[in-house]
Amino acid sequence: MEAQSENQEQQERYTALCDRAVAFVEDHGGVVNEDVLIDHVFGSSGSATIWRPLLRNVLDGDERVVFRANGEWFIPLADVSVGHELLLGDFVSLDVETTGLQPTRHKVIEIALLRFRNGVLAQRYEQLLNPGRRIPDFITKLTTIRNEDVAESPVFADIAQDVLDFIGEDILIGHNIGFDIGFLNAELDRVSKPRLINERIDTMGLATRLLREVRKPSLDKVATAVGLSPRGVHRAGGDARLTAEVAMRLMEEAARQGIASVDRLKSVAYVAQPRVRDDVGRARAVLDRSLAANLPKKPGVYIMRDERDEIVYVGKAKNLRSRVSSYYSQPIGMTRKMDGLIESVARIDHVVVGSELDALILESQLIRRYHPRYNTALKKSEHYPYIKVEITNAWPRVRLVKSKRDDGSRYFGPYTSASSARKTVEVINSALPLRTCTRSFANARSYGKPCMALDLHQCMGPCTGKVDRDAYQVHVNAVLRLLDGEDDAMYQQLHNQLEVAAENLDFERADRIRKNILNLTSVLGEQKRTRDSEALHNMILVLPAPEDNHRDVWLIIHGRLWARFNVDLDDEPEVLAERLEHSLQRARVVKLPPKDHHEVDESGILNRFLFRNEGNAALIPLTLNEAGEIIDHADSLAERALALPDEAISALDVNKLLPTTDDQLADDATEALD
Repeated sequence: MEAQSENQEQQERYTALCDRAVAFVEDHGGVVNEDVLIDHVFGSSGSATIWRPLLRNVLDGDERVVFRANGEWFIPLADVSVGHELLLGDFVSLDVETTGLQPTRHKVIEIALLRFRNGVLAQRYEQLLNPGRRIPDFITKLTTIRNEDVAESPVFADIAQDVLDFIGEDILIGHNIGFDIGFLNAELDRVSKPRLINERIDTMGLATRLLREVRKPSLDKVATAVGLSPRGVHRAGGDARLTAEVAMRLMEEAARQGIASVDRLKSVAYVAQPRVRDDVGRARAVLDRSLAANLPKKPGVYIMRDERDEIVYVGKAKNLRSRVSSYYSQPIGMTRKMDGLIESVARIDHVVVGSELDALILESQLIRRYHPRYNTALKKSEHYPYIKVEITNAWPRVRLVKSKRDDGSRYFGPYTSASSARKTVEVINSALPLRTCTRSFANARSYGKPCMALDLHQCMGPCTGKVDRDAYQVHVNAVLRLLDGEDDAMYQQLHNQLEVAAENLDFERADRIRKNILNLTSVLGEQKRTRDSEALHNMILVLPAPEDNHRDVWLIIHGRLWARFNVDLDDEPEVLAERLEHSLQRARVVKLPPKDHHEVDESGILNRFLFRNEGNAALIPLTLNEAGEIIDHADSLAERALALPDEAISALDVNKLLPTTDDQLADDATEALD
């Protein structure tokens, strides 16, 4: 009885909510934007994203109002013009879930077709399918569809004609729709049914063109960008419904940008449309083969551009033609992070360099400059954090910061792993009783009212005014020595804690301590490599050059590329000597600033390469502080740079200074980075 009473009360609340919503729509001429309705029904507290599912769940059962995919609720019987004229209101939204990414090898396990008329959901077709094979675990994790869920479901042959009849001649809308149609056509081929040749609009193509701020237009990101909630789980019905709503919002944006016809809309979305060929599902179905035809078989960087001539991807290669040609055999959508890349490419530029090391560094520079949409690995340097020790404060604290300032504090970094750096700060603050609060201690008001950290013995409590500053400074000095690589006392402390936890069979605590040690080792190891590179890497590096009968000579000072020279092997050694003299003289008088975010990736690539290839004949050590005239020093270096270990060979023969193959050093560099 009590449960029945609660259900009745809840139903009454829902009825009151419906009446309130319907009355508001009526008062506003029979049509209201969903966000405005949410604000009226639930108030302005919280995001509309939170209340939208509840509003739809309640109003979907109320026949007095109807939802249109462009985000409007309206009263169908009211004598009003419903919103504004839709650019395209009649279509079928399509989505499929599959056992994999390749249509010729994998099968459809769920299909959803939603028919919209004047922007309103008019008819729905959803069906689970038995693929006749085991569903991979990662697909089950992604979609929640299990083998037992489809065991009694029909096979595609049983519903093929129903699918064709439902779609009819309607325009199809989907997100990366080439993927979905590719699978349906492969299934139709297997049962000797005609392929889908309907006109189509791809919301991924629309988003790429219309939403410039969305770098990787996944369905969730596009939905968020147009004010909708992202998916909770990947299921065909939910994805098809969200795709339709996204499409309507994008059509409104298209109208604002001057696109006034359906034909123009299809043209704009065509950038992400795969062409129907025998190679459907693979990149060669949509990527023009001529783009790779004239690429050289040399190391370099390739630059992919879209139809607007914007750079969408930058990559490096040991062999440009071979690397770019490898894209043609890749299945479309092979990796989620690259969804849409192949379909976007309209032109491929390239830059030839002498070695793969040169290509690695050039790739890093171009990614940092242009921030291509599909590059992720090397475009996050601006987010690399520093560890800051506020030694100018009366009571220093240790914390993580995004940027470095000239404020007298000690900065360590930047670190390429933000999570490891953050964990290191947490380990330091948990091991030493330093303050973590934001008090400035610049005046009397900063003192008093201690926080809980004092009671937990996690802070010495300088806010009490009773702490000995020298005792506090001892802990600060311990942090500085640790980060400077001069003291391993904290390591010993953590190892002791690990042993105690293991002896007490407290394996959960032991695992946390072990992870703390690994994080500390990672961060301090990166700091040590930076110091070592600055101390050890003063040298000349000889590499292949892109031109015949030339070599690239790099002057490296304190682990940084200071100068580079293109050497003609027919020139006299004195030509290089003069250029080296000028660069070395400048290196003596110029003090290099600490590395910043812009240098950290390139410096990491170069110094990993140098550490891995220590002792190679192409690496010529350089002592900046040796006595003697700079010209004599430059002359001797020129001799060594242009001479073979075998002094009987001509001083102009640089070729045999290099490894047996030109790519050996670059291979080592790539392996080190991997």
